Amino acid sequence: MRLKVNDVYISGLGVFQPPVQDAGQAARRGEYSPAAYLENRLTGAGVAGDISPPEMAVRAARQALSRAAADPARIGMVLHASVFFQGPEMWLPGPYIQREVAGTSAPAFEIRLGCNGVFAALEIAAGRMSAAADDRTVLVTTAENLGSPLMDRWNSAPGFILGDAGSALLLDRGDGFARLRAVGSAVVPEVEPLYRGGEPLYPPTVPQGRKIDMRERAEYFRDNVMSLTDAAELRTRVRLDLIERTLDEADRKLVDMTRVVCGNSAAYMVQHDLLEPLGITMERTTWQFGRGVGHTGASDQLLSINHLLVTGQLAAGDHLLLFGGAPATMSCAVLEVLDIPGWARE
Repeated sequence: MRLKVNDVYISGLGVFQPPVQDAGQAARRGEYSPAAYLENRLTGAGVAGDISPPEMAVRAARQALSRAAADPARIGMVLHASVFFQGPEMWLPGPYIQREVAGTSAPAFEIRLGCNGVFAALEIAAGRMSAAADDRTVLVTTAENLGSPLMDRWNSAPGFILGDAGSALLLDRGDGFARLRAVGSAVVPEVEPLYRGGEPLYPPTVPQGRKIDMRERAEYFRDNVMSLTDAAELRTRVRLDLIERTLDEADRKLVDMTRVVCGNSAAYMVQHDLLEPLGITMERTTWQFGRGVGHTGASDQLLSINHLLVTGQLAAGDHLLLFGGAPATMSCAVLEVLDIPGWARE
């Protein structure tokens, strides 16, 4: 699916970033594989302690509203993207965030599309805003605390270290510092089992206290489904097609993109997934920033955009290609920077 977007703008951006733990120190303490530390070239991960994901999302949303000088009562929908546990089971974080931030009767939904959740929220929001008669703001939030005993922050996922963070976007019609030109997604169904491995669909394994080990699942996939090389080739074809189609919808070319905003993963993954297929250099990506905060679920791209803005690396007229990819689902978007907001210039 891809969507050519009309009249959707980013009016606010907020982040919550906790203190970073040094990956090198974790390797010296024996918490992080020294071999993985050298191979991945990742330097740190945000650690939020006992701050819950919805609390982080609320703090990010409040910052986005404050930066935009926006009225919370104008929020017509809340979309919260999540990857891991957000709070008590059978409880919904969306209404909590809506109550804390807006306090109106606007609908609040949770989106589960892994680390591509913000892209899914952009697609939903753009569709709603193009069809709705009223001119209201859509609030998009996401947050993760991956410090659970069920996760090994440093070693659970090959090519990643897991960081905690929250982020938020305000989407408006007709006015904002950046314009959403296009957004799209695609699925590679053949590699769906890569993150499932040999895990049963029922009963749930997490309540049994079993740790989540993505390495183990990838090994099962390799031994029972297909080689990781074949899976990578499938994903590369879909990735390149998605990027090309999304750029076409935005009426832009890759050469027009000032930066490629990617997920926070190991250097070799960015090299294989984006640099070699697209023919770009690491300097055109946001990897240098992302390597120091960890993979934060769906917040990676928003944290990187915030970093580019507050460090003066963007100017009016710049274009950003946003890309995110879980094994079976890939997403892409194009943003046009219209102005540098005052909060970033300060």
